[in-house]
Amino acid sequence: MSVYYPASNCGGGAIPQYSCNPCPEFEFSRIRSISFVKNTFSFTDPSDPTEWNTGLANGDIIVIWATSGTYDGSTIEELVGFGDAETQNGGATHILTYKDPNSTTNCNFYNAIKNSSDYTVWFRTSSKIWGAGAPVTITPKLPVADDLKAVLTYEVQVKWQNSSLPCPYDTPDGIFDQCYVPIVP
Repeated sequence: MSVYYPASNCGGGAIPQYSCNPCPEFEFSRIRSISFVKNTFSFTDPSDPTEWNTGLANGDIIVIWATSGTYDGSTIEELVGFGDAETQNGGATHILTYKDPNSTTNCNFYNAIKNSSDYTVWFRTSSKIWGAGAPVTITPKLPVADDLKAVLTYEVQVKWQNSSLPCPYDTPDGIFDQCYVPIVP
């Protein structure tokens, strides 16, 4: 009698080798820039500034170059397990929150983009960019503090579902280091 034992790796293939560096080069936190990229636009190499410039010129990419914010790293849904496993991993919810200090000139932008499901998000840390890999929900708000010295900023929550964590790419030169104002013909 023949017996077949299926592989237990349900993730779809072999697990890559873990990478260890005794002298690590640290990546520093903070959401320093945001980019909304239309779901119909795809990168061959997200580190290539030519691809970013093409997307910017076509109106497929919006760059918000100076922000501050956080990314929660995702929350994985815990599903009921089977057999001897008490639980198993389900999907993951990701929440990124950023602040935009350009509060007096972007009311129409945020009112329009909050109703769109046409975008995914990329965010920049100290030297890397990270892509959500899924459509996002964008929820802006404009809280006003009772503080004479507080800077009025948009606080924007970007939320998405993706079972995979974002992976890093080198930041493309010249893309996230300046303010972009599209020229309308």
